[in-house]
Amino acid sequence: MSTLRSFIITSLTALLLTSMSNSTAAADQDEILALYQGWIRAVESSDIDGYVGGLHPDVSLRPPGVTGLDGRDNYQTFLGPVFATARYEITVDTPHSITMMGDAAVVEYDYTIRRIVDQSADAELPEGAIEGDSTTSHYIDIVAKDPAGAWKIRLHSWSQTL
Repeated sequence: MSTLRSFIITSLTALLLTSMSNSTAAADQDEILALYQGWIRAVESSDIDGYVGGLHPDVSLRPPGVTGLDGRDNYQTFLGPVFATARYEITVDTPHSITMMGDAAVVEYDYTIRRIVDQSADAELPEGAIEGDSTTSHYIDIVAKDPAGAWKIRLHSWSQTL
């Protein structure tokens, strides 16, 4: 009888832990999706602080064809002329696909970004900034929890598609 009781208790515990793990993963995915929705709003409203708020302190930016940069402060400096020279509209072509890996995740998605240039702006775009009127790209990001436990973008990279 005690063997059966032990088996039942072990099975119920395993089931409980599995369901708790699944609900945590679902909550994490919801947080990550909310992070990207906030990021889209920040881009479309040229809100540098809102954009940078979604970045991990050790973020890396890796645009196609250039070296890129590291660190949230450098990324913020990069964004100054990007948002000073144009406003942006984002179309989500392929929704965010999230692969969880503990306290990190890979996020893949496709966006078309329309760039509406402010002809009166006098700023030179940094290397790696989007320059065309419209670009369609496949993005592969890594998100990770920051020291406070919030999901933030740790690596932002993409390749342009035709």
